[in-house]
Amino acid sequence: MLNQLRKAQFSTITQYQIRGVFKQQLKEGETYNNFKVDEFYRSRDFQTLCYKMHHTTTNTNYIHFATNSIVNQGALIFKTPAIDNSGIPHIVQQILTCGSQRYPVRDAWSHMRGRSLQPPDLVPYVGTDHTVFQVQSALFEDLKQLFNLTFEQVFRPMFREVDFLQQIRVQVLGGNELILRGIVYDQMIKQLEQPDFIHAEAVRKHLLEGTAYQYTTGGIPKEMTNASYERCQQYYKDYIHLSNAYLVTVGDIDVLQYCQYFNDLIEQHQNTIKPIKQLDYQPAKLFEPRLALKGQPSFSFAYRGANLTETPEDYFKLGILSFLLHDIQDYGLRPTLEKYGQYCLNFGADMTLHNQIIQFGFNNKECEQELYTFMKQLTDNIYQVIPQNIINIALDRIRLRRSINVSDIIPYIINNVKPSIYLNQECKSEDFQSLIEKYFTKDKCTVNMEADQYYIEDMNTEIKQHLKQLQVNYQQLSEQQKIIEEDTDVLSLESLPKLNAANIIPLLKQKNSIKLDLNFNIPCSIFAAKHPQQTNIKWIIDVSQFSQKDYETICILKDLLPEFFNKQVSQHDVECSVVEDKLIIELICLDKNIEEAFQQFQLVTDPALDNLELISQSLSIISANYLSNEDIPQIAVSYSQQEKYPIIQQARKICQLEVDILKNYSAKQILEQLSQQLIAVFYKIMNKNIQSFEVYSNPLLKDKINSQLNLLLTNIKLQFDDYLMNKIDFEEKYEVVPFKQEFQYLKLYVALNTHTNCVTETIQIAHKPANYILSNLLTHIFIPQYCNDSQLGYCQYNIGKLTFYTVNDIHTLRTYRIFENAVHLLLECLDQDNLNSAKLGSFSIEDPEKMQQILVVSEEDVKEQAQYVLKQMAEGQTSQVIFGKQVQQLDEYVKRGWTIERYISEVAV
Repeated sequence: MLNQLRKAQFSTITQYQIRGVFKQQLKEGETYNNFKVDEFYRSRDFQTLCYKMHHTTTNTNYIHFATNSIVNQGALIFKTPAIDNSGIPHIVQQILTCGSQRYPVRDAWSHMRGRSLQPPDLVPYVGTDHTVFQVQSALFEDLKQLFNLTFEQVFRPMFREVDFLQQIRVQVLGGNELILRGIVYDQMIKQLEQPDFIHAEAVRKHLLEGTAYQYTTGGIPKEMTNASYERCQQYYKDYIHLSNAYLVTVGDIDVLQYCQYFNDLIEQHQNTIKPIKQLDYQPAKLFEPRLALKGQPSFSFAYRGANLTETPEDYFKLGILSFLLHDIQDYGLRPTLEKYGQYCLNFGADMTLHNQIIQFGFNNKECEQELYTFMKQLTDNIYQVIPQNIINIALDRIRLRRSINVSDIIPYIINNVKPSIYLNQECKSEDFQSLIEKYFTKDKCTVNMEADQYYIEDMNTEIKQHLKQLQVNYQQLSEQQKIIEEDTDVLSLESLPKLNAANIIPLLKQKNSIKLDLNFNIPCSIFAAKHPQQTNIKWIIDVSQFSQKDYETICILKDLLPEFFNKQVSQHDVECSVVEDKLIIELICLDKNIEEAFQQFQLVTDPALDNLELISQSLSIISANYLSNEDIPQIAVSYSQQEKYPIIQQARKICQLEVDILKNYSAKQILEQLSQQLIAVFYKIMNKNIQSFEVYSNPLLKDKINSQLNLLLTNIKLQFDDYLMNKIDFEEKYEVVPFKQEFQYLKLYVALNTHTNCVTETIQIAHKPANYILSNLLTHIFIPQYCNDSQLGYCQYNIGKLTFYTVNDIHTLRTYRIFENAVHLLLECLDQDNLNSAKLGSFSIEDPEKMQQILVVSEEDVKEQAQYVLKQMAEGQTSQVIFGKQVQQLDEYVKRGWTIERYISEVAV
């Protein structure tokens, strides 16, 4: 009876579905299109129905998660362990990207940008014991094309010897000197220059000796000479076949459609069961209790944790415990972090392995005694380290972010752990003490990493010595080099599948909304939830009519509100932003906590802006965040576009306030003045005429949300006398005088502590849908024609402003010719295929109205905007801003009329 009630309640909550059928369609034990259902499970927490199946003629595993996400994920996964350190799994994965008989295209997945809705960064990769080919789209026809491409490349590859030699080879230089070359070699050399990679590989090898994890799937450079074309062919036969394959799909497309499609696809490629090589995952029982490494100084404890297949519940809970100990403010290891500055490399739980590894430590060897003390307290009683009520709050925060993501569940899938175990995992605060006693009182390794600035040189020397010892046939090496030199890139893009932009029109009708009836006629719409069991309330306040001084204060308020709220409430999130003259205050909570979250959200309507101590503490945190901000391109674009209050101005304002307070020169007076400004502007934004709401939640909760919002608005009305005042009277009372920033033609160099430059150029331009297409074309097709592999160029359009910018720029002033040349090239070469590609690349289901406008843009519309951009460039009517190195010779800029600024004043830094 209880089960029936649970099912009834679940199906009621989850019946809102964009496509597909959100009820059990396939029964356990029955077969559909040659797929036999091994398990069916429904999860309330993840709002999903899950089917685990296998194909009866090939034993291919198939897991489908039915969710209400319109963006569907898919993957073809193989279990591919390392058999030694030669990097064969990595080499084979790279060979499979070198073209197939049907699609003779090298790196075909990267060329699908503009031919599909597949994100350009979703490319094949090799993990610690698996190889993954992922696809993603909102259209079933598009997903089928992507899976067709994947199956062709994987099961019918050309697999030529030249493709192998492109990945790794020994090459002869003058004087018969031997060197290693190849794509895989270059990738792994870059990896081995990173201390965290060296650290992770060494710890894993040490703790998991005797298993497949003692080797590196990517390969160790000096041992890559053991790889051969013949060994790669054999590895491909042993592991890349459908009996060792796992198909995964997530989203709202009907599972029966998938079953029929995958059965047809499988029958085209293989139709027999092949044996799978069994692996040993039982690590050696004993290992040396100390491990010495070289690279970046750190001290840590590493523990060998749960075996996923034997204790999946422990495996999951240890990951949660790692989060609790590392990420909860004021508890666990966070107080020690403030003392020592940084956690050790690869701290926390590695949940990508069959056998989990957890590390605690810091990039400071003085932490040794404190770590011993901490571990003793932890093993004695976890509640000395983190109180039980804080653990319960943290568990709720973890539930906020729950969703089905293919990359998160790969370890469970390839180790044949039932999906029901993954979906039904639950933690209680009382579980952790027994976990600690089970795993942290034994199998401990002390990891000591010494500083060594010469470890890269030592590694290269070791490779050279190894090559000298090889008995090589120089004639054979010369012939191999000749094969590579004669080979031309396999590139026949016309063979690749292509989606027409018109195919996405039906999707634009899928974003349904429901209007809520709020008090005082305040607009509010409810959309489908972004995450299962989660509600997002966006409170949107129009601040376009505010004066410059008020706008600047609103930007400070935007930074302070989340700090105020999250210091007092831990189980819900509040985020604030200012986007296009809109102040957005967003509440994020679990569906089950809506009433409680709204009660606590009242804090935002009365945020204690007269609490000087709280303001001071929050400014300290915010200023530290601004000083450590690494997103220089975003800051540079914000400055170049001359936003009303660019990020850099906000950073300077906050940091200067913090400096003035720290100097203790009339600190109280400064805080009181800021408090008064914040209170005054807060009263101004509390008027119904400039407010609206957007809600992302389960639509069946609309009545509860409606009543809670009305209660919130009623309380606001009681607190603020002018909340219902009409717009004209309100503007007269508060002397609302909007400021409009005049666009200036800047020539500005901002010097900061960085190793590279970010070059920007912004053109003021009339708002037209063609500008979205123009920026997409320039970013993905035309600017890259003039950039090298390290220098990245982009074009971004925000309403009324088109901005070019580069990252890792070595040219600075000469880069402005690149921008201009890219626009000229577009005018010469733009065709219908490019236009179609850009429309697909601009796809967003979040704004269907904008997408409708983009789809009708013509070549002539784009060229008209491009010609205007060239005209403005030729007349010098652009804003040019460079964020560059402080050590750069700046005299040349000054002579050309450029202004030089610092990022943040010396005293603030």
